[in-house]
Amino acid sequence: MGIEFIRKAAPSFHKGLDRSRIALGTPKLFTVRPDCAPRSYAATQLEGASLCVGDQVGVFLEGFNVLAVSGMTPVAVFNKPSVEFIDSLRESFGVAAGKVQEVHNLSGIVEIAVC
Repeated sequence: MGIEFIRKAAPSFHKGLDRSRIALGTPKLFTVRPDCAPRSYAATQLEGASLCVGDQVGVFLEGFNVLAVSGMTPVAVFNKPSVEFIDSLRESFGVAAGKVQEVHNLSGIVEIAVC
């Protein structure tokens, strides 16, 4: 009966060691992860199309051309898309989502971030 009282009254050394081991195992140095910004590509705005910053567009691969589409209407053509960009679109079945980041009205160029 005396040993049972001592076990109940005194905290176990192993339990404290287990709590410290869990505290040591939790990551603290890299808890804030860096933000991942999508890559932007330049596209030439088609005649009659008007895009604004923040507009959502679809990005489609047609042969070696990459088009930005709003609804069912093409609004921009990407300028000289890189091989990596075309390959990544092929891996996603030729479709991606895009968001207009910048609109340059004088040159007719829009910057579209592809996700």
